[in-house]
Amino acid sequence: MSPLAVECLRCGQPHVLGDARWERLTESECPRCGYLGWAPSAALDEPARRALRERPVEERRLRVA
Repeated sequence: MSPLAVECLRCGQPHVLGDARWERLTESECPRCGYLGWAPSAALDEPARRALRERPVEERRLRVA
């Protein structure tokens, strides 16, 4: 498995997954802010990052496609 770069959806703290599994990380809090929400860095562009950080955590919703 190749390394996967992810980042916290609240504060942007980067993290690189080596042999760890994605499921394990999604159950882990961010060490910087304590938020429980991660996304692959490649899936986020600057407008998406800015929109996430400007919207209060309580107002964020998961959209299911």
